[in-house]
Amino acid sequence: MSEPRIELIPSRGAVCSDGSIVLDVLFRITPRSPDVHFPRPALNLALVLDRSGSMVEGKKMAHAIEASAFVVQQLLPNDKISVVIFDECVDVLVSCSPAADKLGLVHRIQQVRPRGSTNLHAGWAEGGRQAAAGLVPGGINRVLLLSDGNANAGVVDPNTIAAEASGLVANGVSTTTLGVGDDYNEDLLESMAMAGDGNYYYIESPVQLADIFQTELQGLMATLGQKMSLGLEPADGVEVLEVLNDLQRAPTGRLMLPNLVVGMPIPLVVRLRVPPSATGGQILAIRLAWDDPRTGGRHVVRSLLGGLPAIPMTEWSALPELPEVAEQVALLMVARAQKEAGRSAEIGDVSGTVQWLHTARATASSIVGSPVLNDELAVLDQMEESLGSLPHETFAKQAKYRSYQHRQARVNRPPQSPDSPGDAKS
Repeated sequence: MSEPRIELIPSRGAVCSDGSIVLDVLFRITPRSPDVHFPRPALNLALVLDRSGSMVEGKKMAHAIEASAFVVQQLLPNDKISVVIFDECVDVLVSCSPAADKLGLVHRIQQVRPRGSTNLHAGWAEGGRQAAAGLVPGGINRVLLLSDGNANAGVVDPNTIAAEASGLVANGVSTTTLGVGDDYNEDLLESMAMAGDGNYYYIESPVQLADIFQTELQGLMATLGQKMSLGLEPADGVEVLEVLNDLQRAPTGRLMLPNLVVGMPIPLVVRLRVPPSATGGQILAIRLAWDDPRTGGRHVVRSLLGGLPAIPMTEWSALPELPEVAEQVALLMVARAQKEAGRSAEIGDVSGTVQWLHTARATASSIVGSPVLNDELAVLDQMEESLGSLPHETFAKQAKYRSYQHRQARVNRPPQSPDSPGDAKS
C-alpha cells in the first residue's frame, strides 16, 4: 500500500528565542486513496456471544442472532469464522473453519437461547483461542465480543483482562467489544478494545446491533494498517508534556493508534515544552509503524518537525493559534470533560456532572465559528436536557462513549467502502 500522508502542524508557526514555551502539535495521519483494484483482506472472525439470562430482555438475544447471521452472510467462502457462546459456562458452537456453509452456520447460531450468569473472560479467551488456531497471515484476525452484563464469574479484574487482550494482539488477534444496554461494565469493554487494537461500541438499544455489526465489518474490510504505533523522539531539551488523546502505550512505550482505515484520517495532539532556541532547529521526530493486513509485512516511516523561526517571547505570545489545531485541542478537552461527567453521573453526583458539562460547554464555546464545535455544543445541550430523565447508568455510558469516540477520532466518520474508495479527506 502507499504510505499514509503525515502532517505535523504546530499551533503557532514559530518557537521562542528567549523563553520556554508550550506548543501544541496536531498530528494528522491520512491514508492514501487505494487504487480501483483495492482488495479487501481475508477475515478470520470469532463471534463471542453472551447468552446469560439477561439477554432475553428487550429481545437482545434475538437481535444478536440477527446481527451475527448478517456477519456470516457477508463472508467469503475462504474467510474463517468461529462462534463461542457463554454464560457461566463456555461452549464452542462453531470451531474455526472456512465460512463455506453459510446456511448451516446461521442455523446453528439461531438455536442459541439465553441462560445463566456471565463469565465474560472465559468466553472471550476461548474466542481468542479459536481465532489464533485459524490465524490468517496477511489478514484480519479479530474477536467480536458482545455482552450485556458485568463479568461476575471467572476472572473479573479489568486490568488482568486488558493485559491479556494486549497479549492476544502480540499473537496477531485483535478484539472488538460491543456492550448492550445499561448493565455491562463500559470501562472494562473500552479498555479491552483499546488494549486489543480493536473498537468499542455502546449499543443503547438492541435494534442497533445489525447496523453496528455492519459498521465494524465495513471497517475491517477497509483496513489498510493494523497494530499502528507512534514513537515520539523529542530533540534535546524538548519535553513531551502529554498526548491529549489519552492513548494507551505498547510495552515498547510507543503510542497505540487506531487502525488505519480507508477514508478515516487519524488526528491526535501532542503538547510539548520547547526550550529557548536561537535557531528554531529540529523539535521532534516521529516514527510511525503498522502491519499491512494484506501482506503481513511491517512498515515504518519517519517524519520531522523543525525549521520554525525563533522570535522573542513578546512576538511569540502575539501570534494567533492556527484554527485547525485549536479546534482539535478543544474537541479533546471536551472529550475529557465528558468522560468526567460520566464518572460523576455514575456515582450519582448530579452537581458534579453539571459542572463538567459546563466545563465542556465553555471549552467548545471558546472556538468561534467552528461547525464541528457547534455540533458538539448541540450534543452538550441534549446531554444536559437528558440528565434529569435518564438513569444515571445510561447517562454515564453515553458521556463516556462520546469521549471514547473523540479520543479515537471516530465521531461521525464512517469508513468509505473499499469497493469505491474515493479520496480520503482530512
